[in-house]
Amino acid sequence: MSERDGIEERAPKSAGGSAVVVVRESDLGLRTQIGSGAATDVERLDAFTVAGHQGGLAFVRIRDRDAKHWHPVTLRRLIAWRNGLDASERATLDGVAAWPLALVADDGGAFVGCLVPLAAHPFYYVPSDDKRADKAPQDAKWLVSAPKRARRAGAVAPGERDLVPRSTVLARVSLLLELLHRHGIVYGDLSERSVLFGVGDVAEAFVIGAEGAVFGDDGALQRNSAGWAAPETFEDIGDDGTTDVSMSRAPSVQTVATDRYKLGLLILRVLAPAGDGLERSRDADRIRSVLDETGQRMMRDALGDDPEGRPSASEWYQYLRTVIVENLAAPVILRVDVSPALVAEGDEVRLEVELSGAQQLTIEMPGRADIRREVGGRVVFERFTARQSGRIGVRATNAHGEVAALSNVVRVLPVPAPAQIAVASPVVPASLGVLPDLAALEAALGISTPPSSGDAGERSPLDRVAELRARLDADAVPLHEVIRIGVEAERASRDRLFPSFEEFLGDIGSEKKRR
Repeated sequence: MSERDGIEERAPKSAGGSAVVVVRESDLGLRTQIGSGAATDVERLDAFTVAGHQGGLAFVRIRDRDAKHWHPVTLRRLIAWRNGLDASERATLDGVAAWPLALVADDGGAFVGCLVPLAAHPFYYVPSDDKRADKAPQDAKWLVSAPKRARRAGAVAPGERDLVPRSTVLARVSLLLELLHRHGIVYGDLSERSVLFGVGDVAEAFVIGAEGAVFGDDGALQRNSAGWAAPETFEDIGDDGTTDVSMSRAPSVQTVATDRYKLGLLILRVLAPAGDGLERSRDADRIRSVLDETGQRMMRDALGDDPEGRPSASEWYQYLRTVIVENLAAPVILRVDVSPALVAEGDEVRLEVELSGAQQLTIEMPGRADIRREVGGRVVFERFTARQSGRIGVRATNAHGEVAALSNVVRVLPVPAPAQIAVASPVVPASLGVLPDLAALEAALGISTPPSSGDAGERSPLDRVAELRARLDADAVPLHEVIRIGVEAERASRDRLFPSFEEFLGDIGSEKKRR
């Protein structure tokens, strides 16, 4: 059957049937463009409805109908698949995804797009830079980037350390992928742009772009968003086999395994946002401070090169539920360690606290003020200077309660401080008969000579030192006399007291001659 022959003007009577609704673009009436993607334009329909659907509709127009990733026949099958689901599964699908409801054809009969449910109120925000502008879809890029960027833009994003709403959004995405994978459908182009979120009493998620899904056994090409392609779909860009991870966006044949890889990337980037410039990180170790050992192992497997070893969407859903439950009860402190346990006063010690479900941690240390930290994961590290021996207390709190614990004993050895300072006594040659002026040194050290027997002790130590100095000066030999004595002594040292041996013999001979 050709695309022209497949056009139906009316919806089937049975909402649960497998027939596909096809409408003409000219019948859609008034519409307003509300967004665009890499390959599509999205328009909101003002009045058009489809039987069996409650709520607004949007028209997703394919910009390039010759694109390799545009599969109208597959799109027809996806619509028929939804119509054939039982009421429970169809309600689950409609609650979390903008799944195609009807095909749209132009007047010539060629398919140009599809109708999808319009996202509800919680999934929009008003941009802060233009209050008069229409509301913009609130996608998960505001969860992946730094929270301050979301606040500046006007988006209502949960805090970086608020795991309950973030995990709830991810759990809903996991639920959708599990439903699709169970029926052999590959979503394909999963990224932060394809997940809308809303924050209220309970966080919600709504996945868009489902018109690009395919059946896994078709081997059809699907789009890749930049920075989200799985390793097995990377394009070689050099002779050495290197790949450009951040820019790989060429369409490729994808599988359930590539969906699982992209789900792992989404969980990593939403639960451990890296901030400006690092939104495309694939480092699984970043999740260590957020998830426990089970979650860390699942993340390593999810981002590994072995497609068969990646956790399923169902396994992620079950795990994320445990994270949500942990954070909906009073926190639990699992471990408090301080190292080293024996330090000198003034040395640095390291505190490590492992906990679950906490939003704030208070650290109480001997000899200093308390430290309060916001908790962003399961492990909190703190370094500080040791001042006093004892235990370190920690208190973890959240909206549901508080719990406290003590660390191991930290022993701080005091640094010895001398009670007295040894000062070498000056050595004065006895021949000079003078003493140096020690008043300043004695005053600094608090030394004073005791008063004489006739003194009442009313004079200050400085007065007594001045008196002693005057007496010494009076008895001292003047400096010029000291110099004169030294010169005379040097001259005298040059005069020989005895003649030489030759002179002595000469003197004896001369005496004999005279005789």
